Amino acid sequence: MLHTTASSLIQPAELARLHSLEVAARIVVEGLQTGAHRSPHKGHSVDFADHRPYVAGDDLRHLDWKVLGRSDRLVLKRYEAETDLGCTLCVDGSASMGYRGERAALSKFRYAAALAASMAYLVLQQQDRAGLVLFTDRNVLEHKPSRSGQLERLCRSLELHVPAAGTDAAKGLEHLVAPAYHKGLVILFSDFLADPALIEETLDRLGHRGHDIALVWVLDADETDLGVATVSRFEGMEGEGVLTAEPRALRVAYLAEVARHRLSMQKLCRSRKLGFVECCTNEAPSLPLNRLLVSLHAERR
Repeated sequence: MLHTTASSLIQPAELARLHSLEVAARIVVEGLQTGAHRSPHKGHSVDFADHRPYVAGDDLRHLDWKVLGRSDRLVLKRYEAETDLGCTLCVDGSASMGYRGERAALSKFRYAAALAASMAYLVLQQQDRAGLVLFTDRNVLEHKPSRSGQLERLCRSLELHVPAAGTDAAKGLEHLVAPAYHKGLVILFSDFLADPALIEETLDRLGHRGHDIALVWVLDADETDLGVATVSRFEGMEGEGVLTAEPRALRVAYLAEVARHRLSMQKLCRSRKLGFVECCTNEAPSLPLNRLLVSLHAERR
């Protein structure tokens, strides 16, 4: 079934540039319906799992006749069940995500929203379920993974949101660690302008719940290289205050700090086998989307 929307967040030209890869979880997932992803439950797909003893009333079609002939034991073949994927797209809606430098066509939030909407489109196209968590430190909007009419709902919520307030990923993602929430794929889009220890704590909680996790680090070009030419007034978008400075005097120290934070994020993701994609708002959205799809097809756990 073709999922369509009039949203400007989804650009057919960008989707056409994507690799022919499905959105896949690297771990077993708990779905609601039959699908194409590994499940912890046993069923009747093509991949053999194990045997169990025959019980009166079982379907004789699943008897292992070879075992019966060799050992005179009645056992049934069991197979790995296949299930649908629940993919939750978590988008940081804080004030810092509203930044847009002169070299970018979109703000960080609009860029992240376009990536999330495109991923939702791909997930729904392969008959899986897509959900959205849009968070700040003051408010959380949630659409649980679903199919029917979901693309329009997700795009509308992303389009209507105005970045504001601070960042609190722990608060935004607390619903996903609840026992009632089926484990699946969680993709987090953020500038991750937060204490690495807090990011680590939040990701560990998701990991302990059994979710497969991928991070998409969204930055503006100004944030990657401090490419401001003259004395400038820098204002924190989440209440950090105002600073007037000469960028050239700060650039070396600033780039070192960015590199330190990048290394911290990379080590965190490698140590926990999380997907990690870095992107800049002045590059075509198809580029980080392709990197994300490749990351999701890395060696499965």
